[in-house]
Amino acid sequence: MSSACLLLSESKKLATDLAKTLPSGVELVTQAEFSETAEPLSRFAFALVDCRAAADAGWQNALAALKDAGGDEFPVIAICRPEALAEVRRALQGGADNYLFAPLRKAETNRVIEQCLGGVRSAAAGGRLPGDEILLTEGFCGFIGASEAMKGVYRQILKVAVAESSVLIQGESGTGKELVARALHSLSRRSQGAFVPVNCGAIPHDLLESELFGYVKGTFTGAAGDRIGRIEMAENGTVFLDEIGDMEALLQVKILRLLQEKTIEPLGWRKAPKKINVRIVSATNRDLEKDIAAGRFREDLYYRLNVVSITLPPLRDRRDDVRGLAEFFLRNFNAGFEEQDQVLGITPEALWLLENYNWPGNVRELENVIERAAVMNPGGWIMPLDLPEKIFQAEENDAVAENFSPAAAVTLPEDGISLKSEVTRLEKELIAEALKRTHGVKEQAARLLRINRTTLIEKIRRNQLEEESA
Repeated sequence: MSSACLLLSESKKLATDLAKTLPSGVELVTQAEFSETAEPLSRFAFALVDCRAAADAGWQNALAALKDAGGDEFPVIAICRPEALAEVRRALQGGADNYLFAPLRKAETNRVIEQCLGGVRSAAAGGRLPGDEILLTEGFCGFIGASEAMKGVYRQILKVAVAESSVLIQGESGTGKELVARALHSLSRRSQGAFVPVNCGAIPHDLLESELFGYVKGTFTGAAGDRIGRIEMAENGTVFLDEIGDMEALLQVKILRLLQEKTIEPLGWRKAPKKINVRIVSATNRDLEKDIAAGRFREDLYYRLNVVSITLPPLRDRRDDVRGLAEFFLRNFNAGFEEQDQVLGITPEALWLLENYNWPGNVRELENVIERAAVMNPGGWIMPLDLPEKIFQAEENDAVAENFSPAAAVTLPEDGISLKSEVTRLEKELIAEALKRTHGVKEQAARLLRINRTTLIEKIRRNQLEEESA
């Protein structure tokens, strides 16, 4: 990357440190304050502002001036003190797109710069996000989608990542709850620490406690040595407790103590509790309030976990994103093959079916459907008959439910009708539509109509549809 960046700071040490951490090829220009007459802002790819002076309004004025001069599309990064989260919030509200903590670290500095230049703007208060084209191709922190529902989720992530509060992520299976947790970690000041996911529903109850908290030698048969738990592995990082609603009552008490006292006790521990510094992010697809009423989940733990709540919408509530997701998954699939073996694309008819399916398995189900269809069509197009039968059944049921009414189901003229002629007309129209949807591929059209291929060929001949099937 060959470009220049502007640093607004009076600190020579900060300028020296920044020069060491910037990506290679980036020229650093330092000014004590912003002046449009010094050098044109168009020369710079981005700017950094020293926001560490708590009582100084100068950096707030500098942020406002940069945004006035460069507009919303010009990336501005605030440099803050790690203990001053209030300053981070003011900087983001004042126009900064992202932030860094001093002393600067090379990996973190490069990550934030790449995010800003790539369009991922951490403008929490202003809610500014990359354009729809970027959201549907490059995505946001692993998510693909530009629907209003998902933009709301992105804005929540940007706001919450700055804080240290516990977060409860809710949503149906397959909506991307772990992606939210990873985004919260990577955009936080804990990003250099470990991100440790734990699926509480996949680990047997009698093993989950030792997995989370660890144990000391001799605690039980087979404990040949000390072992630290996953929570301790995440020191200075983030622990993601997936399917927290499946956790048994005894462990719920231990998690509550961790949240309240910031301490843990491994199994068999006989010393003072260990101090631990982790952020807890949890997720569930269950209704925890119902579980509380039924006595299956502790109310006090629920409120500790649910300081901030992020709810992911199911895919059926953001159908506008289905096309972008399908094409994204297809691009990922094609990346592993030579050009001659890559799938050419998805036909409009197949996309229409995908967009009108309810997706009970959400994004994960869509990804599986695209991969299955792509595997079956190397070098070809994904057509309607390459999709699972359940998608057709759903489309047929929806169409019947939407269009059927007893009064309109049958129209019988006063003077009668030729049943044979009407059946022949309807048969011809259905065959023509099937051939159109499948681009004239008779085998696929026969599957769509649920008849044998030889029967379809005979009906095409009898109804003089040879031209349409060509």
